[in-house]
Amino acid sequence: MDTTAMTQWINTITGEQLDRGSLDELRAKAHRAYEANLHIFEDEAEALTAFGVVPIRTLAAIAA
Repeated sequence: MDTTAMTQWINTITGEQLDRGSLDELRAKAHRAYEANLHIFEDEAEALTAFGVVPIRTLAAIAA
């Protein structure tokens, strides 16, 4: 798998579109945060959002 291929995910903190490698790293980080904080996060997706990572289509929907 090409880890430099761009994804349809963006880091809203930095404004960067994420490549596969960066997204995988942030997903792993979000997984660890979720596991350690089950009382805070509803699921891993919520933990990922807490790190500022969202699908680009989510931003488009908000802007519309």
